Amino acid sequence: MHIVLADLGHNQVTVSSDVYPLGVANLAAYAQAYVMTKEPLDIRIVREPQDLKKILETAPPDILGLSSYAWNHELSYYFAGYAKRLKPDIVTLIGGPNFPLTVAEQETYMRTLPAVDIAVRGPTYEGERAFANLIQRFVDCENSLEGVQEEAVPGNVWIDKRTGDFVHGGEIERITDLDEIPSPYLAGFMDPFFETGYFPMMQIARGCPFSCQFCNSSVLSNSKIYHHSAENVKADLLYIAERVRPEIPLCFADDNFGMYPLDEEIADYIAFLQKKFNFPQYIRTTTGKNKHERIIRVMRKTGGVLPMTSAVQSLNPVVLENIKRSNIKLEAYAEIQKELIAQGMQSYGELILCMPGETKASFMKSVEGLLDSGVKRISAHQLMLLHGAPLNNPESREKWQFNTRFRVVARNIGDYTGEPVVEVEEIVVETPTFSFKEYLESRIFHLLLTIFYYEGNYEEFFEFAAQQGIKPFDLVVAMTEMLDQAPPAFREVIDSFVQESRDELFDTKEECIEWSKRNFDALIDGSLGGNLLSKYSMIGRFYVFHEGLDFLKTVLENKLGPSLSGENAAMLDAVIDYLRVVLLHVPFAETLDEMPEWRTVYDVDRWRAQHFQKALKSYHLPKPQTFYTSVSPDTRAKIMTRISTFGENPAGLGKFTRTMFAQDLRRVLEKSRIEEEMNMGVLA
Repeated sequence: MHIVLADLGHNQVTVSSDVYPLGVANLAAYAQAYVMTKEPLDIRIVREPQDLKKILETAPPDILGLSSYAWNHELSYYFAGYAKRLKPDIVTLIGGPNFPLTVAEQETYMRTLPAVDIAVRGPTYEGERAFANLIQRFVDCENSLEGVQEEAVPGNVWIDKRTGDFVHGGEIERITDLDEIPSPYLAGFMDPFFETGYFPMMQIARGCPFSCQFCNSSVLSNSKIYHHSAENVKADLLYIAERVRPEIPLCFADDNFGMYPLDEEIADYIAFLQKKFNFPQYIRTTTGKNKHERIIRVMRKTGGVLPMTSAVQSLNPVVLENIKRSNIKLEAYAEIQKELIAQGMQSYGELILCMPGETKASFMKSVEGLLDSGVKRISAHQLMLLHGAPLNNPESREKWQFNTRFRVVARNIGDYTGEPVVEVEEIVVETPTFSFKEYLESRIFHLLLTIFYYEGNYEEFFEFAAQQGIKPFDLVVAMTEMLDQAPPAFREVIDSFVQESRDELFDTKEECIEWSKRNFDALIDGSLGGNLLSKYSMIGRFYVFHEGLDFLKTVLENKLGPSLSGENAAMLDAVIDYLRVVLLHVPFAETLDEMPEWRTVYDVDRWRAQHFQKALKSYHLPKPQTFYTSVSPDTRAKIMTRISTFGENPAGLGKFTRTMFAQDLRRVLEKSRIEEEMNMGVLA
């Protein structure tokens, strides 16, 4: 029996899914271990649409399994139909979290997918046992789909091809000991991906104790947490570290990494790997929503390469009650941030626009609260109505009176066989308490925040402003009020963002798809579409870099008024000039080789190195001094690796900056040795 399991991602704009295909690899390893066959199962894992096309055209399998997520559902379904056209008797399966919760909705949904023979459902999107049950039935029925469908298979659903009836195989128990799943790494299923530039993904724990209504992990059956053993996790980590390039990020698929005792042991082992292999240099995951003391310990042990996720979604008590969400109190977040800053560790916050009961005022108050707590990066996501999420059910839609629109899932479009394939998502753009106008205003604010404040991109500027009594939140609000005074090139970026934010929204999915096909070339080359917030923040940060600095200076000059004179004005000039010298921007091929000099009487670099503990004027040099710049080999390697994988266009930049800290995109400074010797002993 020949089986192909495909976890496809679009790759014609940039790589839309940048991790190893852990889900389908788990299915393969599990089936290989537990399905009873005379001959070993022949299972192949496929990641690229082009590779799947070639397989289907040259050596089509008996069974094709396709993952279904919000970013690849249409692509997977398209290839199910493409496979059927080439080989009508091929058995097509689909699985993943993009699936309705209720039986009635599942039947309706399956009837919209005639090219899919069976949906591998499993409990809480856990597909290993359900997939093994199905493959075992195929083996027992000698690969006959008709034979398989004579009787329901636990964990699987389908529309019977003969009768037209909907068949539900019933629920199966979750896997309580994740070591029951053999490692797909040790089984060799991940070996082809080590040279791809994709990021290795692991899962230490499954389940989430929270019941957030916007999330498709919030179902009751998913509330208990089950783990892999420390020994198995360590074995996988070692296998990865011995084979992957050290600058490649490590990803954990956990919903709350750092919240459990096991995570501390894993953090200790990660520290060991860092010393031996210089890996990982960055960990991408979602950290826990409570147990913050343990999360801080985990972050400390991993050497600051694990950002803290302050995924609060809202700080409005009404909203939190509406979505059944509990957060760490803001006061606790503030204490966490103090620790993170002291340890030089990173954090970011997450909010969601247009949640039930949210107002623009309460949304802005949440942003202000997170910024005041010390969070260096805030993402304001769109409220998407996902299959499997409680907010997407008919009762919730009616209760909260969502006004929704359809748009292309960012970067998720492509043509792999001569026919464009477009992923579409439904987002909330208005509620009774949050108007569409306020939605657009919030998006502009978030764009400016992302360009300038994101992960401390311009932290020296904001620290200087803070020492003048201006909070980051107030400064960004001032930016929104002074856009008419921005340099024309920067203002054009904002205007284009607003226009595209309007133009990307459609009343129906069909209208969205039709528009996408008409504008396919522009969507592919990036002149239209993409993740607009990411796209325009990259343009603002890397393409109109100097204009952005000019705008920052204008806004602060306006806020400070007459107090900005003499020494204060000179210090602001020094900060702006410093940022012009140290921050890298496109084209990287040129700027990585540029080594500009900086001459100053204010040692902004030392001020930064000492965490801004004193006022900048304390770092006044007795005479002007020249600083030389360079790019470290490690920084150069990280940037060039990301560019080779994702490209240097705005979409690609948005992808690779997600896995790099702000300091990774900077030049380093070195004082003139002669001048340093002349000034030696002057500064403490």
